Amino acid sequence: AKLETKALKAKRPGFSEERYNETSYFIENGLRKVYPYYFTFTTFTKGRWVGEKILDVFAKEFRAHPAEEYERCIKSGTLTVNYERVDTDYRLKHNDLLANIVHRHEVPVTAEQIPLVHVDEDLVVVDKPASIPARDAGPREKHSNFTLRRRPGGFRQAVFSTGE
Repeated sequence: AKLETKALKAKRPGFSEERYNETSYFIENGLRKVYPYYFTFTTFTKGRWVGEKILDVFAKEFRAHPAEEYERCIKSGTLTVNYERVDTDYRLKHNDLLANIVHRHEVPVTAEQIPLVHVDEDLVVVDKPASIPARDAGPREKHSNFTLRRRPGGFRQAVFSTGE
């Protein structure tokens, strides 16, 4: 089972350098906007989900959409298990990799540059505008300080802390 898990993890989308180059930005009326893009959410089956139907799990655990939307995604093949299509009554197994492809439209952020206040071998300090989140989360995958800094020309090996 561990070898299967490692193989699936290696294939997980969204966790490679390609992630930072997959879309383009444009500036309009003082705002940085990102072109809409496809994003794949992935997670492994949690222990409490084992034996549950995939549709029931998504309807109960991921309430961003109604059950009918998840049913449509399963039937269309954009919500898969181990990168394979399944029926809506598929029962989840330990280590199943769930992948859900969504089309994202991000909210614009300020086009202001993010000035570097201090850089040395141990620390990078920035003066981040309030409209730009510190890290990618929720609906802002491409507009976070972390993602913008990791794009070409940024600090690709840096680890950013939000002080939390």
